[in-house]
Amino acid sequence: MAAARAKKQASQVKAAAMLEISDKAYKNYEGEKREIPLSTAIGFCEAFEVELEWLVFGPRPQANEKTAAIVSKTIEALVSEAQERKLALSPNRAAKIGGYIFRNCSQNGTSPESEVGPIFDMFDDE
Repeated sequence: MAAARAKKQASQVKAAAMLEISDKAYKNYEGEKREIPLSTAIGFCEAFEVELEWLVFGPRPQANEKTAAIVSKTIEALVSEAQERKLALSPNRAAKIGGYIFRNCSQNGTSPESEVGPIFDMFDDE
């Protein structure tokens, strides 16, 4: 909360006034001494232009190079396999398959190339 408030150059007193709550209540929420009520959290998000998910869970780590490489290899493997098998995939279906492959690779430490074949084998059974 402090980071979002500082970005808007607002004091704790001003933030409390914007949310129509007492200074003490605001300080307790920002200091994590008390749990912020949902209605106040939503008001904070609107006033300080942050997502509720950010307020609740904090900032998400940025995708690292390993993740970017897996995404790239997943797309390459998916497109290549579809072309080899002469299958046309809608963007929605490709996204679902790609997401499944990515999750498997991330969880199991496998490569997209090893995951894509068995997925497409299921289409042959249809």
